[in-house]
Amino acid sequence: MPAEGSSHFLPGRAPWIAVLGVALLARLAFVAVLPPTIPWSDGRGYVEMGRALLEQHTYGTQTLRGPGYVTFIAAVFAIFGPSVIALRIVESVLGTVSVGLIGAIGVRLFGRPAGLIAALLAALHPVLAFLPSTQFSENVVVLVTTAALGVAFAALRREEMWRWAACGFLLGIVLLIRPSSVFLIPGLGASLALVRAVERRAWLPPALVCTAAIALTVAPWIVRNHLVQGHWFFIATGGGRQIWFGNNPNATADTRVPSALDPGMQEEIRPLPDDLARERHLYGRALEWMRQNPGRAAWLYVLELRNMFAFYPETESRHHVNPWSRAAGGLASAVVFAGALLALGRLRADPTLWVLVGLIVSYALGCAFFFTVMRYRMAIEPALLWMSGSGWAGLLAARFSRRSGSGSA
Repeated sequence: MPAEGSSHFLPGRAPWIAVLGVALLARLAFVAVLPPTIPWSDGRGYVEMGRALLEQHTYGTQTLRGPGYVTFIAAVFAIFGPSVIALRIVESVLGTVSVGLIGAIGVRLFGRPAGLIAALLAALHPVLAFLPSTQFSENVVVLVTTAALGVAFAALRREEMWRWAACGFLLGIVLLIRPSSVFLIPGLGASLALVRAVERRAWLPPALVCTAAIALTVAPWIVRNHLVQGHWFFIATGGGRQIWFGNNPNATADTRVPSALDPGMQEEIRPLPDDLARERHLYGRALEWMRQNPGRAAWLYVLELRNMFAFYPETESRHHVNPWSRAAGGLASAVVFAGALLALGRLRADPTLWVLVGLIVSYALGCAFFFTVMRYRMAIEPALLWMSGSGWAGLLAARFSRRSGSGSA
């Protein structure tokens, strides 16, 4: 709950304008210094699909990526032309909007000091600032996930079903952008239901409305895929490949090692008729290996969790990875993690923290079955930032209280 008297913490609009200004400048700085080329294969793939959607008015027959981020790219290109620089500038603005939303929602959840601290951490977060120039989907995922969680918390405090429907719609959009975000939904739903049950409020009707909204949002794309591919599957493929990368005889969970199918596995899947068949085969082979090697699989699972909560990215491409980026990323993660740990001290007393912890744990535990890199954590970074803002604000409040007490004595 917001701290009493927190409105006196850096009052007025000036601190917010400063934070948003810093956020925008940090993101535009990367746009200015990076070349107008995309060195990462995922980023190039998204941009190529966006151009194809704009020019050919079709998503094609690929199954690897969902339509959300591709549609966004096509829309930007339709308005500003097929320019990577323009796309990065638009994404920088959206990233700054994310910072503002994180701050505003943080104020509602934990008070003005916590919201400002969360916003400042988001503004200066090196990975969040860099994402608009990568053409990875996470920058847009952060924005829509933040909005979805903000609506969820608003719905939790009000008995208005349309808010639960809006939350479900936004979560559906998140899934269409990044299907692996499905792992945050069980923890989010269970913790929201727990809070309502403890408060002796009905949880089933909101859960049904939210679930129905999610289903209605993603259903058109799933039906479209069935019409195009002749198979039913959830939004996109790629999970089979990722789980095999994370669970096979040669797996090390080292994010610096290029991820590629070994020649033996390539021979196995080459005769299969389509991507869906290859996806299922890779899932089956990975699960079979995990059953046969439970100890090794468990250790790899721990290593994937470590990758998720790494202090800074270590990528196979090594693009823009250097001592300065490691130091900046490590410092930012350390501050965020420390504040989140401080917030856990109030876990029993604050149901809002139950929800944040629930979705973080759910997402991390689900993703760790697959090959995971630090960038994937950005889907839950807003929740960590809110917890961190709450933790640091609580520590500051306690120190000021002790000083005030000693001064009045």
